[in-house]
Amino acid sequence: VYGTERKLAELMSRDLRQIPLVALLIDGVHFAEHVVLAAVGVDDRGIKHVLGLREAWIENAAAVRALLGELVERGLDSGHSLLVVIDGAKALHKAVVEVFGSQALIQRCREQKKRNVTEALPERLRATVRSAMSQAYATRDPRRARRLLDNLARRLEHQHPGAAASLREGLEETLTVMRLGVPEPLERVLSSTNLIENLFSRVR
Repeated sequence: VYGTERKLAELMSRDLRQIPLVALLIDGVHFAEHVVLAAVGVDDRGIKHVLGLREAWIENAAAVRALLGELVERGLDSGHSLLVVIDGAKALHKAVVEVFGSQALIQRCREQKKRNVTEALPERLRATVRSAMSQAYATRDPRRARRLLDNLARRLEHQHPGAAASLREGLEETLTVMRLGVPEPLERVLSSTNLIENLFSRVR
């Protein structure tokens, strides 16, 4: 136990100035009654770094601000552009904007977007709509993807206005990494927060 505590303390206090980060992924993961906010960075060689963890009762803006503040105090440069990958939680979005301002290029998690939209649909339509969204994101052309997704929202809005509204909400931010023109394998990694969920699955 003490060895684990020591290693965790070292991880949570290390200097971040020497890590050339190009992307920051933030998500909240539930463990029983607790929420663990996790920040994982990706450097310019594609190497992943667990940067910080913070326990919270709920995923609110104050807790996220505190986590980001700790990272900045430890040397995370908030003065240059940084891709920040988050899910659709308003608390996360608010805290990222407050800490990083216009330097944050926000990428909304596409997998979360698909879940939000399909959960607002009857079971019989979910697979078809999820496939249509996946095909739009697979084009790797932000204008075409936006056009396809807008067309899908228009088809849904009469019978399923909730799903259409969910699709349109924050849609542009699901295309951020596509507009950056990064290689396809890197786009897949940085288009969702699955990386964090995968890390925590190993812990579980």
